Amino acid sequence: MRKNGRWKEKILAAGLALVMAAGLGACGSASAGSSVTGTSGAAVSGSTGAAAVQTGDDIVNIAFTDSVGTVNPLNMDVTFINYYATSMMFLPLASFNDKYEPDYLLAESITTDDNQTFKVKLKDNAAWSDGEPVTSDDVIYTILKFTCPAVANPNFDFTPFKGFNDDGTSPEGATEIEGIHKTDDKNLEFICKDHMSLNTFLNNVATWVCILPKHAIENIPDDQLLTDSWFSHPDVVDGPYFLDDYDPAHYVSYHANENYFEGAPKIPKINFRIMQGSEILAGLKSGEIDMVHPSCSIPVEDRDAVEKLEGFTTKYTDNIINEMTLFNTSKEYLSDPRVRQAIIYAIDRDTIVKQLLNGKGEVTDGFICSGSPFYNEGKTKLSYDPDKAKQLLEEAGWDGSQTLQYYVSSSDSIAVKAAQLIQQYLQNVGVKIEINTVDFATLMTIGGTDEEDFFSVQYTITPNDYWADIKNLIDVQDFSWSGGYYNEKVDEDLAKTQETTDETELKSLYNEIEEQVIEDAPMFPMYFQSNLGVVSDRLKNATPSFYGAFDNIQEWSI
Repeated sequence: MRKNGRWKEKILAAGLALVMAAGLGACGSASAGSSVTGTSGAAVSGSTGAAAVQTGDDIVNIAFTDSVGTVNPLNMDVTFINYYATSMMFLPLASFNDKYEPDYLLAESITTDDNQTFKVKLKDNAAWSDGEPVTSDDVIYTILKFTCPAVANPNFDFTPFKGFNDDGTSPEGATEIEGIHKTDDKNLEFICKDHMSLNTFLNNVATWVCILPKHAIENIPDDQLLTDSWFSHPDVVDGPYFLDDYDPAHYVSYHANENYFEGAPKIPKINFRIMQGSEILAGLKSGEIDMVHPSCSIPVEDRDAVEKLEGFTTKYTDNIINEMTLFNTSKEYLSDPRVRQAIIYAIDRDTIVKQLLNGKGEVTDGFICSGSPFYNEGKTKLSYDPDKAKQLLEEAGWDGSQTLQYYVSSSDSIAVKAAQLIQQYLQNVGVKIEINTVDFATLMTIGGTDEEDFFSVQYTITPNDYWADIKNLIDVQDFSWSGGYYNEKVDEDLAKTQETTDETELKSLYNEIEEQVIEDAPMFPMYFQSNLGVVSDRLKNATPSFYGAFDNIQEWSI
């Protein structure tokens, strides 16, 4: 259901959420689902926005390093910071926790018998802050407004569901639709045109659509839904907190929803502080910061000092943040998989992880990280072997005359440093590259175009659902980040992942897809990295996990 601008096909997407979330996430980036991660952010200290954010015994400040694009659920992109900022007020049906299992928020359960009809039961006690119940009508209204022609959020696509137009929009003025059927006030069904796995539904529709109160805003015209002042100060929420104020580059401030149906939060005020990664250590030392979400980009050189701080607990995430590197396979000189494999063999990725990540990462091939339930210990590995690289280049007829254009984001400091090593490794086997360091937004527009030959981007995919991201990255015959790479067997197996309900078969299918991807090498992980989360010891019941960190926020205490 989520998608992002890089995808030209109208299908569910789980990607950019983690592109920008992890910083890469980060989503990350990159998904949910997945996401791509940008590491932009502005300093709070000394800024005009800093005065609006306070510290105190009854206030908790949480650090992020990505700016907040919006707090309007209808305008939300798929970055972690926007997801968390929005879901403080408006809950989704479910969320994933740090075990990559669903935490049900508004929903009591989500089930399917056939991977085509998904039955959603809302919690009986789910209610808005004004006492009105959260109902099926709210869910249907929210999705119809997400998809109405006047809003048509480009990051979401409901084409897989019956009744939606080919461009993913709902019919003009629709108040009901075939693909979302209300059974009663607390039960509804989503009906697909084709098959969709339960994990894909959970990772996209259930997680990334934050439900709005129909009774409070149904009189706002469609063409004003993205600009109406109600969304800047909503007076009806179903989440644990109300929005007080926000400055996209500096902060988001909240106060507790005393009528939260899961119990009134114990902490009266929560602030998201948008900071530069280089400021986090000082913020922790001064007591300005109580928690650092692991989607943040704490500089590697500061991590030892952060881990040694007294009064804080630190936790590294699983190695889920992929420094995804994609080849433009549409280029004639990169069309031979032997050339692409040679480039991979030529790079000493283990040394990059050791030197630049202080060992807080891993090297594995394909797209599945070791923390995933689908990980295959026995999969093929393209380990550092410069002699093998030279052999493959010779077999492919590589003449060394090309200078490959390699792009990385200027905000990804580790990738920028790694690029210098990569350039030397490739030069050693007769491959010349020119390093292009560009801002994150520019990188997102260059992928798959004639300007680049290959590029790297932090990209996080929820480790229990790879379908949407792989479908859009390497299974598109016209435009994709991999230059339109397409393999019929990959396409067939991806379709089967949406049909099966057997977890063993699902793992087998993803392992087969991954082996084909390793062999064809349209993309590869430069490395998977682990990010550092931090929480003050004064904050109880809070865990700085990548997924689900705020699902129990009403239970936090000081």
